[in-house]
Amino acid sequence: MSTQETLEQKKIKDLLSELASKDEKRQVKAVQALKVCGNETVIEPLLVVLASQRGTPVEKEIMDLLNAAKSTKVPAEIARALRDNRFLEIRQLLLSSIWNSGLDYRPYITEIVTAATEGEMLHALECITIIENIEDEFSEDQLFEPLIVLTNYISSNKSEQGPKMDMIKEITQELQNRNNLL
Repeated sequence: MSTQETLEQKKIKDLLSELASKDEKRQVKAVQALKVCGNETVIEPLLVVLASQRGTPVEKEIMDLLNAAKSTKVPAEIARALRDNRFLEIRQLLLSSIWNSGLDYRPYITEIVTAATEGEMLHALECITIIENIEDEFSEDQLFEPLIVLTNYISSNKSEQGPKMDMIKEITQELQNRNNLL
């Protein structure tokens, strides 16, 4: 490991310590610095703080960072967080950051669809927004599992009616249309 890499890791470690402090001003400054020198390893610690700092300036800074993230390694971290029960309370924020970031989440469409089926109507709304904003084509492999998740949800909840089910059906139709284009 080069001296430069060691210095960068130390800086990130120091910033994560600041982030873990209970001082909101120090936390905000740490997030601002992580926007410049952070990498995908800071996503989970940021989400831990985000889950406990709702409605604060810290939340705003973290969401700004997530929405502006450009590293191609971030989608894997966000997808992992969508499956993590520690982050259920911020799942809508995570879904919102997906379409705001403009990063390629096609490999993680199953996680996104699962979050929509497990969550509330707003999760389903975020999911359809994400899918509609993906301009690149999906591969058949990328669509297979999400379509199974959606089909299983619809068949297991036949008596359910309302906006969430309407969204789930719309998501299913959109993915089926994309699949038919292959």
